Amino acid sequence: METVLSNWKLFLPILILQIGLQIYALIDLIKRSIEEVRGPKILWGIVIIAFQILGVIIYLIFGRRQ
Repeated sequence: METVLSNWKLFLPILILQIGLQIYALIDLIKRSIEEVRGPKILWGIVIIAFQILGVIIYLIFGRRQ
């Protein structure tokens, strides 16, 4: 437990990046119309939140219509 607490400076940038990407993906999801998103928007919101960084990547690749 001490090693994790003493190395918090290593995990902080990763945590900030993850939270920032999740916020970006959720804002993008909210701003898009239903026609621009593949599948239900609520489902994509759950995927983004539940699967964290992987959910964001999946949404950005497969969830949006270009």
